[in-house]
Amino acid sequence: MFGPSDSEAGTARAEADRPLDSDGTALPAPSPLPSEHEDRAMMARTFTVRCAWNEAAGVFFVHDSPVPGLATEAPTMPALLCKLPGMIRDLLGLEDDAYLDIYVERVKR
Repeated sequence: MFGPSDSEAGTARAEADRPLDSDGTALPAPSPLPSEHEDRAMMARTFTVRCAWNEAAGVFFVHDSPVPGLATEAPTMPALLCKLPGMIRDLLGLEDDAYLDIYVERVKR
């Protein structure tokens, strides 16, 4: 009758699960991500772009991509990598600061 309520017992369990400070008190729970980071994490888009080397033209080019219409080339792989984020955002109609995870596979042509 005079024991802890269910909510008090839940709070005590949550504190018991947290790591302890050197004096034995529970460390504070981590704060949630700020909303801007949470939105970015939820809106993350992942793409795998396959690129190949064209010996005759002397350029790396997009061989295969899940992004419709993505076609570009560059004389070096770093130059090609610099072009991909902006082109993908443009083709998909994303904002300039939209977060993208782009993985590049080099394939033989």
